[in-house]
Order: sequence, then C-alpha cells, then structure tokens
Amino acid sequence: MNTGSRRFVILLSALVFVGGVIGFQLLSRQKTAPPRKPPGETGLPTLVATPADPGTVPVPIPFQGRTTALEKVDLFAEVNGLFLESARPFKEGMAFRKGEVLARLDDREAALALHGQRASFLTSLAQMMPDLRIEFPERSDTWEQYIRSVHPEKALNPLPQAASDREKYFLAARNIPAQYYAIRSAEERLTKYRILAPFDGALTQVDVQTGTLIRPGQRLGTYLRTGQFEVRSTISLRDMPFVRPGSEASLESEDTGEAFQGRVIRIGDILDPSTQMVPVFLSLQGASLREGMYVRGRIYGRPDSGIVILPKDLLIQGEKVWTIRDSSLVFHPVTLVRSTRTDVLLKDLPEGTLVVRKVIPGLYEGMKVSWIQP
Repeated sequence: MNTGSRRFVILLSALVFVGGVIGFQLLSRQKTAPPRKPPGETGLPTLVATPADPGTVPVPIPFQGRTTALEKVDLFAEVNGLFLESARPFKEGMAFRKGEVLARLDDREAALALHGQRASFLTSLAQMMPDLRIEFPERSDTWEQYIRSVHPEKALNPLPQAASDREKYFLAARNIPAQYYAIRSAEERLTKYRILAPFDGALTQVDVQTGTLIRPGQRLGTYLRTGQFEVRSTISLRDMPFVRPGSEASLESEDTGEAFQGRVIRIGDILDPSTQMVPVFLSLQGASLREGMYVRGRIYGRPDSGIVILPKDLLIQGEKVWTIRDSSLVFHPVTLVRSTRTDVLLKDLPEGTLVVRKVIPGLYEGMKVSWIQP
C-alpha cells in the first residue's frame, strides 16, 4: 500500500471514530430518566375504608299498599219523597263542609201532617185543663204555662213531669203522653228529609238525580272524608317486635314523587298462614292524596343498638363484609338486622373496625393492602 492510500485509511478511521462519539452523546441526551415513585408509595393496592361506628337507630321496615278513606259512608234514604236540588249540586266530586246539606227531599207533606198533630195535641191539652184544675189545683199553673208554649209550627218542649202517680194516671187516661211521643217521633222523622255532611269531604259516587222519587232504603251515593286516609300493608313476624301503634312512617307516591308522613294506628291479630305476615294499618294526611293511590315507604320501628348502616353491595353472601386488619384483608362475620332497597343494617361490627367501603375485583382474604378514607 503506498503512502497516499495509508493516509486516506487513517483519516477515514478517525472520522468514523469522531462521528461515533458525537452520535453516542446525542443519543444519551435524548433518553428520559425513569419515573420516580412518590414518597411513601408502597406498591400495594389502595382501598377506601372507614372505621365502624355502631349506634342506636330506628329499624326501618319497608311496606307498600294503596290508600283507602279513613272515613267513608254510603248514603241511604230513610224516608220517601221527591229528590230536590240543594245549595250545591249532588254530583260526583262535589266537596262539602261539615254540617252542610248533602241531599234534600220534599218534606212539605210531612211538615203539614206534623203541624196537624201539634194542633190536635194542643186541643187535648185544652180539654184536659178544667178537670186538672179540680183534681190538681197546685199543678194548674205549670200546665197552663206549658200550653202557652205549644205552637203548631214549633217543636214541642219537654212534657212536664208528673208530680205523683195519681197525676201520671190522670194524664195517661187522656192520652197526653202518647200524643206527645208520637209528635216527637214525627219531628225526628222530619229531620231525615235532609242529609247533612257528617265531616268535611266529597261525593265519590252518585246514584240519583234531582227530580227522582226516592223510596226508604234507597241508596243515594257515597261520601268520604278528604285528606285523611289509611294504608293497609303486611309485615313479617320477625319485624313484629319493632312495630307498635304510634310508630312513625315515611311514605312516597311512586307516580307523583310526593312524600307524606304517617303513623301506625293499629296492628292486626290474625296471621296469614300462607305468607306468615301480619296486617298493619297506617294513617296519613295530605291534600293531594286520593283513594286508591299506590304508596310505599318505611315504618321506623323501635330503635335498636349496635347498628352499623352500610351500602347493600358491601354485604358478601348475606353474612360478612371485607375489613382490614394489620394491612391485610379479612372477612368479618356480621348479623343482618334489616335490608332496604339501598342499605343494610348490620350488627357485630365492633367500633373502630376498618370496613372496606368500595370493593374492587380480585380481592382475596389475606391480601396485603393499604387504605385511605373517602
């Protein structure tokens, strides 16, 4: 190899070496440093957990049912007569206040007959007075005062009491007591031509119209108290110790979403042998309530101690929950007291026990974990 060729090789080798060194430095500068772990990170799965805090809470008992009127009456006629129009129409849905006239029958004939009875009674009293002044002079002033109070168009005052058996027989012989009580009966019967509202409410059914000739015993319609209802539901035997008359309850209409407050008013004594359930009745009030409305809610029964409330999905197989002990996962057995749609009420969780509040896939007993509070 001549001298020129040797120099070319040496120069090329030097250039390759220098280029390699420069390229290595450039690549080294482009490398990213590996990420550092945050201070305190252990590398263990981190779970959300809170210490158990048992307390005394009312046991919620779910129920559902339909509303029925607390007071509901069927209206029947006790006398005959033409059905007349009242101050308010006798129509379904019409509301009345207590004491207002619900229905009215034509009583003119009955009223005139009663006037005639009172007039005949007055005649009998007047015919009796001459003999009474002779037989009982000391009683004449009392009876004369009573005669002056009798008027054919006014209700009779109470009949004076006989001062002796002899006076009683004297009056009976002249048919005075019989006429008096016949008139009082007719007066009472006259009041039945008007039916008054027994309470604030509304007509829910109407069976007659104005101008109808009504017979005794004929059904006129149905009237119920508005705003006050009751709900019939059932509870299990195991819930019986927690419920008593007066227990508070919260209810909700699934259709309107409106909430109501109620209370237990009575508990049935008969057990349904097929369902092993006992009937329970609740009262509730509300202007927007309607008969037949479907409601559901909870009865807040007798408070129980040592209760921990957890979300329903934390209960495993109905008898245990995940807890953390010495950084390890442990199944802790519990006693289920009551289950609702979203929560469970549990016992046998000592105070301070770390309960896992969010279960993730892949957990197993003995697994090492770290935890944080929510």
